Amino acid sequence: MKLKPEQLREQLQAAQAGTPPKALAPVYLVTGDEPLLVNEILDALRAAAIRCGCEERESHVVERGFSWESVAASLVNLSLFSAGKLVEIRLPKPTPGDEGSRQIRQLAGRPADGNTVVIITPALTRKIAESAWATALATAGVWVETRVPALAELPRWIERRFRTAGLRCEADGLQLLAARVEGNLLAGQQEIDKLALLHKAGTELTAAEIRVAVADGARFDVFQLGDAALSGDVARAVRVLEGLREEGTAAPLVLWSLVREVLVLVDAGVRASRGKSPLQAVQGAGVWKSRTDLYLQALRHHKPGTLRRLLRMAGCADQIVKGARPGESWNALRELTLALAGRPLREAELVS
Repeated sequence: MKLKPEQLREQLQAAQAGTPPKALAPVYLVTGDEPLLVNEILDALRAAAIRCGCEERESHVVERGFSWESVAASLVNLSLFSAGKLVEIRLPKPTPGDEGSRQIRQLAGRPADGNTVVIITPALTRKIAESAWATALATAGVWVETRVPALAELPRWIERRFRTAGLRCEADGLQLLAARVEGNLLAGQQEIDKLALLHKAGTELTAAEIRVAVADGARFDVFQLGDAALSGDVARAVRVLEGLREEGTAAPLVLWSLVREVLVLVDAGVRASRGKSPLQAVQGAGVWKSRTDLYLQALRHHKPGTLRRLLRMAGCADQIVKGARPGESWNALRELTLALAGRPLREAELVS
């Protein structure tokens, strides 16, 4: 069974409402790349296990020297002080290997005997999600998939967190906080917790109050930069670029991400100029389905002539970042970012 985090919480609350409370599932698979979301699921499972009388907990990390056999043996040995055990097994990578896959399938098929096993992994690709070990866990127990909300979904995520904390916030304040904590959900939750301590329950916060109280805890990566530029969101693209610079991201890495987007966009533009529809051109350039809309939007911003100049600007930025041409690297990256976002192109600005 596959559940969203909120569905799992509802299920646990319903199960714990009875007398006696219902036991947990024999196995859980918890996946995701955001530590805050994963840890919240683990906290909920731990609390539910205690209410069921399962007060003994073991935690394992699959690393060098880890023994699947020892975990299996521990599950067979009944606890003298608890109705069962909660055994957490964390996989640093979502690939347990042949032996791990075999042992996980055996765990999934073994009677619970009051024990609950929780496998924690980073987010699974579709191929891994369809593997034998993941399928066995989802069939025998519960798969809880946590996902980081996209930027467009982040204000609603924050609004729900405010409601849980007993607060409300006007729409502009939600947007501001979303921008301040993008890519760093833990910082967002910490800010909401802090605001809950500073204000009475039921208070509606304004954007001005959010601006004064909340620090800028956003965290970015080079892929967000490309997405912002392709979408034509100039303000956000510049903000992401400045965030990368402040975080110490290497200029060549930022250059690589921007040049990659430029080359794909130019490829799509050439295909479109030869009679392909925009969708066919983007697909022919090898763009992933999830990013098709971004490239279609970018093609609307750029005509064949601007694409040629954009390509020359990418070459100029490449020379500056690599020291083969005079200029300041981050200025060059900023101009290339603005150009990719559809800003009027002025190649001379790169060397000014």
